[in-house]
This record gives sequence, structure tokens and C-alpha cells, in this order.
Amino acid sequence: MTRLKLFVSKNCPRCPSAKRVMKEIAEELKLRDGVDYSILNIDEDDNFFLALQYQIASTPSFVIDDEPVFVGEVPKKEELIRMIKGKIT
Repeated sequence: MTRLKLFVSKNCPRCPSAKRVMKEIAEELKLRDGVDYSILNIDEDDNFFLALQYQIASTPSFVIDDEPVFVGEVPKKEELIRMIKGKIT
């Protein structure tokens, strides 16, 4: 299954919307938290360094299978699902 990561920060005005999209997708695709997807707060050191490895400097940012796909933006749910399904095939 595709590994999906969402990088967020506590002061990000778009992050609540991104989290909502992530939760809707997880529910729709029956993704398991911590297994198939994770929401990572870059305010925590380990997550900050992980984001830097992906060259992510803004939030919210989505990563699918170690590839940043939406950086600093909130995609439409359908867009993200299409990208996830494209990675599965």
C-alpha cells in the first residue's frame, strides 16, 4: 500500500484543512494511521529533520511513497486520491 505523509505545523493556517482532507481520504481508502499514513508535526525535531530530507520547507506538504507531491498547498481530495491510486498501479 502507498505510504502517505502529511507534514503540518501548529501555526499553519492551511494545515487544519489539509488534516481534514487526509482524514477523509484515510476513511475512504481504509488507510491505517501509523501504517499507511501519518500526520507529522514539523515543530517536533525528528519530524522537522525528516521534512528537510524531503526538501520540504513549508506546510502543509503531502508526500506519497517518499515523493513530495503537494508542497505548501492543500489539494482537493479527488486530486490526492488520483495520485495515490496512480502510485498503487
